[in-house]
Amino acid sequence: MFDRDDQWDLESIGEESGAGVLGPVLRNVGALIAICLMAAATFFGIMGDGDGPKPQAQQARPLPIPNSPSPPSNNGGYQLTIPAGANGHFLVVAQANGNPVKFLVDTGASGIMLTETDARKAGIQPATLTYSDRIQTANGKIPAARTVLREIRIDGLVVDDVEVWITRAPLPISLLGMTFLKRLASYEARGDRLILRW
Repeated sequence: MFDRDDQWDLESIGEESGAGVLGPVLRNVGALIAICLMAAATFFGIMGDGDGPKPQAQQARPLPIPNSPSPPSNNGGYQLTIPAGANGHFLVVAQANGNPVKFLVDTGASGIMLTETDARKAGIQPATLTYSDRIQTANGKIPAARTVLREIRIDGLVVDDVEVWITRAPLPISLLGMTFLKRLASYEARGDRLILRW
């Protein structure tokens, strides 16, 4: 089928197995397979540098409007600084599904906890939820219902599809915990400031 003068023949491939009639055929078939694999690898990008598009669903994003209140930082990302209140806590008013909700930013909380009042502000109807989860707090376990907020926005910072818990327990304020913070590039408390980067 292929002979020594065929265009697919590569002199350096398969010399050690090139005995008899099958030698040239095996060399040419091997070369053809290698070329096909290289073409497929290039086409599908598996030979690239590994820096292709990354899924964005798990990452915070900047608000897509001109003159965002959070300009890029020196490292090319964005950052937002939240000053501590008089009691040393970091309080922020975020837009939860487009409506203002006041949160205590709590790095010790594993999730986001909304009071029923704040859940209603975010367009969630607590009466339609099932309070089957038990959340451990400093005061013991409390019943909670798990749901998802379409969006939480603080100035130019937007986090989409965030898991939250609604509680009937008498919390004085809703908590913004790690299910929000872990979506950022980084965060740090520096003195009386909390710096969020994304």
